[in-house]
Amino acid sequence: MKKMWFKKIIITVLICSIIFLFIKCESNDRYYRPDLPEQLCCIGIIDADDTISYNPQDPYSLNNYLRYISFEKSYQSEYTDERNDSLRNFSFSIASQNEEIFSFNCDSSLKIIESYKLPENMKFVSGERYFLKASEKNSNNITAEITVPEPPSNLVLNSVHKETEPATEFIGCNWPFDDSLKYAIINISFDINNKWYYALLLEGIGNNFSFPPGILEYLDFSIKESNVHGFFAAFHGLKMYHQICIEQRLYCEESPVKAYFIDGSQVLYNNCDMTLLVKFNDGYSFFNIFSSFRIKLLSIPQELYLFEKSLYTYETVARDPFSEPVYLNSNIINGNGIFAICRSTTATITLPFPPAF
Repeated sequence: MKKMWFKKIIITVLICSIIFLFIKCESNDRYYRPDLPEQLCCIGIIDADDTISYNPQDPYSLNNYLRYISFEKSYQSEYTDERNDSLRNFSFSIASQNEEIFSFNCDSSLKIIESYKLPENMKFVSGERYFLKASEKNSNNITAEITVPEPPSNLVLNSVHKETEPATEFIGCNWPFDDSLKYAIINISFDINNKWYYALLLEGIGNNFSFPPGILEYLDFSIKESNVHGFFAAFHGLKMYHQICIEQRLYCEESPVKAYFIDGSQVLYNNCDMTLLVKFNDGYSFFNIFSSFRIKLLSIPQELYLFEKSLYTYETVARDPFSEPVYLNSNIINGNGIFAICRSTTATITLPFPPAF
């Protein structure tokens, strides 16, 4: 009995000694994470319903191309020299469930592949799975797979009108025309499937008094009223331009296009009704007047929605030092980013001539 008791004491003392040793080994020095291996990053957002075909009766068809894919290597912000690291012996392919439908190979070094245009003759079918593979000499191979969603329902235009307000100060240079800020108010509706996810984009055609007529551009917009909740996040692969004024001279500034993202499962009703607000004639927007608008509604895979949701969350909390870390939702295995195929529908609003806006 005494022997067993003595053994228990010895074991307890040993355990306490080990714990004490670990505690003593702790340091108040800052922990620096080790060098992380380079990874391939990919962002490919493809609209299966977009082609590059031009229709003279539809000026928006000039903008009908959302089939871009980009690749680069990751780098650590502590080591800025890695920004210029190159892709070596790079290749990637896209395959359906039955066969390879596209491949790209480059034996030399590339800095990055940015907004590479995939061929317009690639066909994508709703309900089918598609597979991405990419490799590079000094990085792990990456893969991804995605299922194409069903196309969204048709958009219904309920109303469109203009509102104005006096401008006390313009964002840009002083303008030689009317001194009022303008707003296009567009009300739309569409049916929603509560198992799907959606993204909304807006384009416009109009004039800027400092540039040639007939400008076609993506537009900034906000949600004035809606019976569904969503968020804005950058839609990678698309760019837009704004005016900036430096020392009373007008310049153009490139910006990412932001789309409005919706989770269908959060909608109480099967129909979405929302009012879009577009601000213009303010010295920042490229437009002084509009002749038409085009609304694009995309049904998107869940993977793309979660990727965009993590980017939105990061932007929301980035300046809060007490926020929790934001982890990127990605479907790229052994890398980062997103590979997604969407379906889309559009509705065009043609305004009276001369433009009422």
